[in-house]
Amino acid sequence: MKSKLPEGAVEVDSIFELFKHKIENNEKLTPKMQDILEASLLLFAEKGYSNTSTKDIARSANVAEGTIFKHFGSKENLLYASILPLLSQSLEDLIPTYSQNNLDRLSTMSFANFLHQVLPERINFAGNNLKIWKIFLTEYLYQETMRDNLITLIPKVLLDEINQIINLFKEKKEIIDWPNEEIIRLIISIIAGYVVAKSMGFSTNSETKTETDHLILFLEKGLHP
Repeated sequence: MKSKLPEGAVEVDSIFELFKHKIENNEKLTPKMQDILEASLLLFAEKGYSNTSTKDIARSANVAEGTIFKHFGSKENLLYASILPLLSQSLEDLIPTYSQNNLDRLSTMSFANFLHQVLPERINFAGNNLKIWKIFLTEYLYQETMRDNLITLIPKVLLDEINQIINLFKEKKEIIDWPNEEIIRLIISIIAGYVVAKSMGFSTNSETKTETDHLILFLEKGLHP
């Protein structure tokens, strides 16, 4: 039996749909484990990770609370050992990587032009999947564990590509020579803050392109050596 959400639960998005597909086609997961994972992600998106109890998950997945502990050990383990890896796989399928030809073109491209080329699409993707991102963005603000593990959500192939791009612009002296992980965290934090603020109506500018241009300028100046 698939999990049942309480009245008023969040609508799913493309990340969740792919996440659901992956758990339903994972032969290592029993039907009960699938229901627990599906219910957990939806409830985390609806109520937040901290505000969701294992009792809530058990009720939504129509299983005994002890079943969650039997299969996953704890709510934290459920998130970090099961949900985050599955979401990372989903992101790897959804977020396109650069082709080698495009990577080669970066040698003649400025950092600002690169941001203008890739950020609008990524910001739009994040905004369209905001309900899922809120699970991580909310916890990122309050939990040190989430801050330490956020970067692990980025698929390895994408992280390797990002590091390659950062190193290239460092060599060109277009961005400051800070640790790559620190630069990635700063960029994620700034973009995430913008997307969440806009979704909550804090934006004072109705022109999305103008705001995106300002965001890119902020990143360009802030990371300038």
